[in-house]
Amino acid sequence: MLIETIRKDMQNAKLARETTKANLLSTLYAEIFTQSKSGKEMTEEDEIKIIRKFVKNADETLAFDVSDEAKLKLHVEKKILENYLPKQMSKEEIEKIVDSLVSEGKTMKEIMPYFKEKYNGMYDGRAVSEAVKSKTT
Repeated sequence: MLIETIRKDMQNAKLARETTKANLLSTLYAEIFTQSKSGKEMTEEDEIKIIRKFVKNADETLAFDVSDEAKLKLHVEKKILENYLPKQMSKEEIEKIVDSLVSEGKTMKEIMPYFKEKYNGMYDGRAVSEAVKSKTT
């Protein structure tokens, strides 16, 4: 489970006096831990959703007019968080798979579930949708 990796990395960051990383991972660990104690069995997919939420919050904050120092800190935090997420497929990889599926006669309704089943957490749904639309119109 990711929570154990995050806990170890948080402890190592504290020992190395990496304040930004230690604080971020402490907050992330607390969020995952709290969710796991809510009675629902946490899966790695649930943990990834929480990490994605943290990345999304950083992106939304970056959209505002914040100081250069704050932007730098948010970019550092995003890099740290992205280390815990599955490697994302490139646009080219997505298009190659979509090409193959469209050539088999698959439709959007079949392609989206296929990606969720085979590549869950590794793709941008919007990129898949756009690739399918560009190939089927």
